[in-house]
Amino acid sequence: MRSVRFNRKNNGGFTLIEVIVSLIVASILGTMLVTFMGSNVVQSANPVIMAQNGSYLNQIMENMTADYKLILSTASNPMATFMANVGAEGSSQTRYSDDSHPYTIVDRHGITFGSGSPVTETADASATPNILKVTIRYPAGTEGMTLTALFTK
Repeated sequence: MRSVRFNRKNNGGFTLIEVIVSLIVASILGTMLVTFMGSNVVQSANPVIMAQNGSYLNQIMENMTADYKLILSTASNPMATFMANVGAEGSSQTRYSDDSHPYTIVDRHGITFGSGSPVTETADASATPNILKVTIRYPAGTEGMTLTALFTK
């Protein structure tokens, strides 16, 4: 009797076709994952940025309030001096922030109470108002967060 031996190679690796098919399936799944999660990952930083901008905005207004309190105790005409320090309406400023965080003066209106007349709000800088309404926007530009404060004599 003749014995027949089969010579089997027992290789534990993958064939080239299996590797190519695995790469194609992985790339399709990866593309679907990036498409699904991509915008959410990019948008996830927005709350952090808004909180940071709100913090800068509050710091700017605190600096402005501290300056006004100092002017009240030292200047002969504190409201006029403070109005000059605040700056013109619509201008970009860095007086109460550092140079890398400019803010915009949205409103700088005086509010006056006349006897027997209605309350008036005016942007006229020549009159010294009883109350000054200041609205600032950070970051400077058309979009951003705004904060309003009232300063009284």
